[in-house]
Amino acid sequence: MLTNQFANLGVATQAAEMQVEQADISLANTLDTLRATGASAGGATALAQAALQSKKGVSAGIEQQEAQNEKLRAQGEQQLQQQQLAEKQRIQRLEAAGKQFVFGARETREVTELDRASTLLENEQAIETQANADMIGAITGGVSNIASIAGDVAPYLKK
Repeated sequence: MLTNQFANLGVATQAAEMQVEQADISLANTLDTLRATGASAGGATALAQAALQSKKGVSAGIEQQEAQNEKLRAQGEQQLQQQQLAEKQRIQRLEAAGKQFVFGARETREVTELDRASTLLENEQAIETQANADMIGAITGGVSNIASIAGDVAPYLKK
């Protein structure tokens, strides 16, 4: 979705063409005047030199536009690459956050399952401990009852 806005800049040549045409018209008019006034060949040479300088100026203007366009293209490409890099980094951050979320959710489920298993184990151990205590209590109570009965019966056995 990202593009270089400066990738397809054009060069404005119409103004340059108009300048060249104006220079040609001006040269032709001046040449006509020189002929009409009978000026020397030196004047025509100077005029041709002036026309050449004018056309060089037009070419320089076009070259400046082209150089500026290349500079803008390069800046646009740099901005595009920075935006693409920033987008890739944003996507990586989002992917990492998603993975962190999934890991956190899985960890929470596992901790909950471990807590549940631990609670069940503790309950089973408490039940077993109580059952053992009840069994020892019953045995102790039974032995105590037997001892009591034996103590009650012992005087009758000596007679």
